[in-house]
Amino acid sequence: MRTSGFTHRNFLRTSAARWLLIIATATVATACSDGALRGFAGKTANVRPKPTSLADKAKSADLLRDGDAEREKGDLDAAAVKYNAAVAADPNSVAAELRLGSLDLALKNESGATSAYQTAQNLAPKDPEAAFRLGEIELTHGAAKAAADQFAIALENRKDDPKLYNAMGVALSMQGQYAEAKENYDKGLALEPDYPSLHNNFGLMQLASGDLFGALATFSALVESPQTNDRYRLNRAMVELALGQTDAAMADAPGVDEAALRQTLAIYRAPPQQSASPDLRVSAEALTSDDSAKSPLPSVHLAVDPAPPSPAADTPPPASVNPAAGLPPPASP
Repeated sequence: MRTSGFTHRNFLRTSAARWLLIIATATVATACSDGALRGFAGKTANVRPKPTSLADKAKSADLLRDGDAEREKGDLDAAAVKYNAAVAADPNSVAAELRLGSLDLALKNESGATSAYQTAQNLAPKDPEAAFRLGEIELTHGAAKAAADQFAIALENRKDDPKLYNAMGVALSMQGQYAEAKENYDKGLALEPDYPSLHNNFGLMQLASGDLFGALATFSALVESPQTNDRYRLNRAMVELALGQTDAAMADAPGVDEAALRQTLAIYRAPPQQSASPDLRVSAEALTSDDSAKSPLPSVHLAVDPAPPSPAADTPPPASVNPAAGLPPPASP
């Protein structure tokens, strides 16, 4: 049901036809307003569209609220119609672009999400939500430096979000900047001490930097915590293997043979530039609707979690502090 409709919607996001509204799941309106065309021309020239009238701003805000209601009901096709209509009514709306980006993330449409967040960033270069989401997308492809640059923008205006410090810590760790990564993890943990994904990534940084006993303590605490899962036990197994505790490692990872565990361990012990090599990158399928994402490193917990709808004004949505969900075991990255 969704495929046909969103084939058309993806076309809309990359051409002038984007400013046409989807009428049904496989049909498109046959006309668009002069204002919408001017909006498209402005975007292609990377120039802000002309000012929107108060009436059109109000119309766009109403359409965003309608789209939020449709998404709340689970009708993503209908939500897309409303959000695209909101952009057509007000091409200056950062909130509308953020909605479209969030919806595309839920649909695993990386190119659409990237387009929406880049447009939002063109309209508001310091918007923390757009920067954060663009950074996440960069990170899923191993572009750690580009991701860190985006997270730095987001942190300028969102210094109280542990999710951002978690993501920045991962980006810095992937570049071998372990001292700077630790600073970010420490800041995140000061805000949310029981953030399991952040503890997990901190432990992986300890492993990569050679602090094996520190990593063992970190993962042991996670294994013994109420949030324990197979991933934390598997990560402890890698540390135990690095320490020569093979029997303990195999007990922690009963479903993984020793050769596979050593292969995964080698990824974390490799020089940072190897950790971001193309063979470890992932596709758009990494972005999921269940608050998790794959990473160039198989046991990293990224912070991807589709943002809740923001108020129908051009203000960034509230930061989420919910930890990311776990990922599949490293044996099948």
